Amino acid sequence: MLIETTLDARDMAPPEPFDRATAILRQLQPGQYLRMLHRRVPYPLFEFCRGMSLAYRVNEDAAANCEIIIYFPADERTLRQERVL
Repeated sequence: MLIETTLDARDMAPPEPFDRATAILRQLQPGQYLRMLHRRVPYPLFEFCRGMSLAYRVNEDAAANCEIIIYFPADERTLRQERVL
């Protein structure tokens, strides 16, 4: 079982979502992942993730709400088994 941290950034003004997410990701360990809720796709965050060798998945709904899952690639199988991805 993996440990989820949730960051709801939908009502945050820039740069708070990026700053809070990167603070969480710097502390992330294998077996943990971040679920971020945002009102748009946070493209600058993906460059940060690539620099840390983290994987991510983006789910966007019709109302342009985004759910971003950021995780260690080694945890992908477990995330799929747990239906997170």
